[in-house]
This record gives sequence, structure tokens and C-alpha cells, in this order.
Amino acid sequence: MILAGCSSRVETPVVTAGSTIIYPAKKAGDISANITFCRKLNKVDGGQIGAGTVFSIMENAKVYAVVDLENHFNLIDRDLMFHLDWIGPNGRSFYRKQINLSPGDTATVINSSVSISPEKRQAGEYSFRVYYFRELIAEKKFELLPELIITPSMAEELAPHITLYRKTSKKTGKLIGEGTIFTIKKKRRVRALINLGNRFAFNNSDLIFHLDWIGPDGKSVYRKQIGLYPDDSTSTIKSSISIDKKLPGKYSFQLFLSGQLIAEKEFELQDH
Repeated sequence: MILAGCSSRVETPVVTAGSTIIYPAKKAGDISANITFCRKLNKVDGGQIGAGTVFSIMENAKVYAVVDLENHFNLIDRDLMFHLDWIGPNGRSFYRKQINLSPGDTATVINSSVSISPEKRQAGEYSFRVYYFRELIAEKKFELLPELIITPSMAEELAPHITLYRKTSKKTGKLIGEGTIFTIKKKRRVRALINLGNRFAFNNSDLIFHLDWIGPDGKSVYRKQIGLYPDDSTSTIKSSISIDKKLPGKYSFQLFLSGQLIAEKEFELQDH
């Protein structure tokens, strides 16, 4: 994709602390780019969720490449053309995206994404390249790991333990009101703390949990999805529900990993 002619970039690249390979401009103040990979973009503020360079192949999942443009405002009076190129383990491009910024466009971030569903991708090392007027200015590598298939033995190895409680002490951080019977009161909640006893045995995989609160009628009261990724150091996850105006009866809290039920705990709500 590089046009023939005199290059505006130095031949020796620079590697940033975040592992982006940058080809600096020969002319001071020209466009530069920094690349970050993540699993999702926040729909409200565009923030990155699950940033990293190692991802597990997963159904309905994507990898996003976020490109931060530097020195863009030095050239805001002209058209700017970028090509974003995804390269597979075989060294070939499998998806390209062109983005044009018009004069006066104040955008300092551009992005692209690709599916990492198992029917489309294979495990291996990939790379993402940024071209400015068809000249390579930045690239970065990332890795896709094989799809994680959950088996009963793997769920047992993860060793999830569920604790139900009312609240946490603001002074000591200790759990208050642990148990399986809770009284229905205004502004009261039931909270679940899940300790993954052997979480780091799966430290190289994306772990996508669904936390489901089930009512006396067997229907879901509240669901929540939480992802733990290779670069996360935590081994606990949390969820809670309000029990104000809930019906008394038998409830349960269920923990799913990649669609498989791996732990469950029953509890009861009483009027008094």
C-alpha cells in the first residue's frame, strides 16, 4: 500500500512503552499514531474496555483497534487520508478500512474492529497497521488464543465459591450479614461475592461470566455480564440486587462461564 517515491518517514522505527511500532516523520509536527487494542468500546464515552494484546477466540466477540492521532491539529486545514489494515498469521491482509478526515475535523481518535469468532479466525499472531496517505506510520501486534471450551473438570478447577451477604463495612471492609436468609426491607440489597479460588490457572484466557439472579417463579430477576481478561489481576467478581418490594420465597444466584453453569447458591427472602 506504500506509494513509490520519496518517503516522509525515517527508516528506523521506534517502539513505544505500549508496544506500538512507530515510524517517525522526518518533518517535525507531522502526523503520528499510537495504537491500543481492546475488547469493547463504551457506548457512552467511547472508553476502552478490556485493553490488552492477548485475546481468546470467542463467539460474537471482536477486537477493536483504537488509533490516537498526534499532531493532528497542525494539519487541521487539509484533507487527511488513513488506511487501517488487519494482517493475519499468514502475513496477508484480511480487512482494510479507509478513513478520511475533512478540513476542520477535530477528531483525534479513529478506530476499526474485526470479529474473532471461531468460524472466522484461527489462533496465532496478528498485526494491525496504520497508513497515512498510503505510507506506513504505525503498527502493533496482538495474539489470538484458541477458543476456551468449558468442561466440568475445568469448572471444578476454577473452584468458584459464592458468598451471599447484605453489605460491606466501610471501616473494615468485612462482609456484614452473611447467610442464605434475608429480610425484605426498604433500600436493602442482597450481594454476591464470587471468589475464583484457582483463577490464575486460566490466566491466559478471556473468562466471560454471566451472573443471574433467579426468582421464586424460576425467571431471571437480574442478569449481569463480567469479563476477566489475561491482564486482569483480580480473582473475585461481584453482583447485587435490591430486595425492596421483592416477593418472599426461594431464590437462587447462578454463575455461568461461557454459557455453562458452574456454580449456584440458593437463598430465601422473608417478610420479617
